[in-house]
Amino acid sequence: MSVHDEDENENGEMSIIDNNLEMNNEDNGGGMEVEEEDDEPFTIIRNETDDTVKKKKYLYRLPEWMSTNAVLFNAGDLTNDDVDDQNEIEQLEYIDNDICSILVNDLSIRRLFPVQKQLIPYIIKQSKTITCVPPSDICVSSPTGTGKTLTYVIPLLQCIRHRITKSIQILIILPVQDLAEQVFNVISVFTKKLNLNAALICGGKYSFEFEQNLLLKKQLDGTYTCPVDIVVCTPGRLVEHLTKTHGFNLEHLRYLVIDEADRIIDEFKQDWLQILESSIFTRIHTNRIHPKDFQPSMMSLGNMRQNSYQKLLFSATLTHNPEILQQLNLFRPILFSDNKRTSSAVSVPSNLKEYYLVCNILYKPLTVAYLIQNQLHSERIIIFVHSKNDVNRLYSLLKILLPDQTKLTFISRHLNMKKIQTRLNLFENGQIQIIVCSDIMARGIDISNIDCVILYDLPRNIRTYIHRVGRTARAGKHGTSLTLVEKERLNLFRLNIKSKRGKKLKYMNVTKENYEHMFNDYQQALETFSQQQQHPSKKTRQKRHT
Repeated sequence: MSVHDEDENENGEMSIIDNNLEMNNEDNGGGMEVEEEDDEPFTIIRNETDDTVKKKKYLYRLPEWMSTNAVLFNAGDLTNDDVDDQNEIEQLEYIDNDICSILVNDLSIRRLFPVQKQLIPYIIKQSKTITCVPPSDICVSSPTGTGKTLTYVIPLLQCIRHRITKSIQILIILPVQDLAEQVFNVISVFTKKLNLNAALICGGKYSFEFEQNLLLKKQLDGTYTCPVDIVVCTPGRLVEHLTKTHGFNLEHLRYLVIDEADRIIDEFKQDWLQILESSIFTRIHTNRIHPKDFQPSMMSLGNMRQNSYQKLLFSATLTHNPEILQQLNLFRPILFSDNKRTSSAVSVPSNLKEYYLVCNILYKPLTVAYLIQNQLHSERIIIFVHSKNDVNRLYSLLKILLPDQTKLTFISRHLNMKKIQTRLNLFENGQIQIIVCSDIMARGIDISNIDCVILYDLPRNIRTYIHRVGRTARAGKHGTSLTLVEKERLNLFRLNIKSKRGKKLKYMNVTKENYEHMFNDYQQALETFSQQQQHPSKKTRQKRHT
């Protein structure tokens, strides 16, 4: 096996793998027509003197605030060894002493990451600044694994801990239940010692009625009080409570955090945001004024301050499609971004080594087995595949091909959260070495010390690629990613992924000759898997119905 920077090696190797496949060595994919990536906008231009319609692509121009109101930092600057004493948590005067104690003693965190050092003091200072205008909204584009959860948890909890009114002050929205539970667990470490209360409302774990009892307490006079300061939720569940839970309101909301913002914008209709803002700014129920309607003469300085809330958006690929941010009604936003990002805001940890190899689709499982046994030498490996069926097939074949079967497991969406968490715990404790999984883990799941990520199937675009490889090289540690590219999809890979990563994504040369000694075992594994599918055991049949 060898690693190369240039595409000529990649094409030359392909002629060895399959002499019948002819490839053009040009970087543009040999002139093959490939549908352009959806993330790149285009406009339709009509010539009024001609009936033909021409499609012309143009580069999207960043909004002015993204270039003028930007704070840059080096997301990859922090490692475990090259930080001086001035970055120690105990030395930071802007964080309260008891919060520092929680970070050090309960979470074993002694230093802040660059994005945290930039944003935490900014938010705290902003909350103390008296001004006649609402606070600027904040957008954060930073690689995964750089501590973005604590980036907003630390300052926001400090800002509200001395609140006078007991009501919902912080609303944190995440796209799916497992991510919401993860953030809620982090917040719970702080709330237990800061006299704050948090609630998780995301469905699945608790019934709707149980969540209603968390959010509201009915008094003897028939009115409702809210015992909660922080709510962590998913968009759909939030809308349910806004429309069906009598007495639930957000009139005292100070901070709206949208974590994994690009995914929420992509996957959810923006009805949830309209319903949310309607519940906050409807003058029938409250005296709040939307920042868009702000006029200095309308209210006193103090009243303006208390009648506004701030949005904080976080994502590794936040600026990849900046036009979608217009849907969020941002007010004078400020961008915090890794200054090593590319022009398309593709941002990954600097200590991540990225590789790809070209393989025959018939030998993909065999290629993975060979790499695990002979090349990767990693203690913890995650393999991403597209579908639940692919998870089952690859897991079953690897279970036969790999010598130590006890160190292999799988995760897919048909498993309940309890089973998923059990397997993740075994993985993190070192009792499991390899997880074969679908996209359920591709976003936001925080597992420490993942050494290697294998992308078994080609991501559909650069954003998906970033979030998958971002599971490794987290928290200043080193990591490796490896993408398997089927020969037939090489041109698509070049267009959507390789062109945006450049020489950072290196070619790994693996040939048939490397794993031909495993052909017999692979053939037997395929036959065994086929027999298992045709004649499943009683235990397997029972699992399919659970």
